[in-house]
Amino acid sequence: MRTLIREHRRARPVDVQSELAEQIAARAVAFLPDEPRDVTCYSSIAGEPGTGPLIARLLAAGHRVWLPRIVGPLLAWVRVDADSAFEIGPMGIRQPVGQGVEALAFADVVLLPALAVDRFGRRLGQGGGFYDRALAGAAPLADGGPLLVALVYDDEVLDEVPTEGHDRPVDAVVTPARTLRTGRSVLAD
Repeated sequence: MRTLIREHRRARPVDVQSELAEQIAARAVAFLPDEPRDVTCYSSIAGEPGTGPLIARLLAAGHRVWLPRIVGPLLAWVRVDADSAFEIGPMGIRQPVGQGVEALAFADVVLLPALAVDRFGRRLGQGGGFYDRALAGAAPLADGGPLLVALVYDDEVLDEVPTEGHDRPVDAVVTPARTLRTGRSVLAD
């Protein structure tokens, strides 16, 4: 399944990817509360829904934006702004320079990558386990933990995705055309 989705992503023209990134950015920011929050995002890699426009809109809306930096097998979160320095980290991923916070206890919202998500919030990641490890210590939303939101293309919301025992479901999904609360009806089309 991962291979097929990656191939489909690579086949999507760059201009279409750019347009879809703008749509996801607008929809994601509209979904979040108006008051500034601590929001984690990520630097998208080739083929993923682009996060550049989203990060710019989050900052413009006054949110405190945190991006991951790979530290061994873990992610550490570094607060960024329009003037932050970046470097290419492990696996060729653009990451912020600086000391990070490993626990997600500070986060109100975690915007995370996925290859696919189903209507129950089960998320298929890239397979490296970085987000599985990061989310393992975070409390569920019902217990005061962060809102977990996966960003995918519309055709990546599937009827079912395979999961393992350590997989953490997301609370919502944002695509270019819709916002879904998992296990519930569509919030906005």
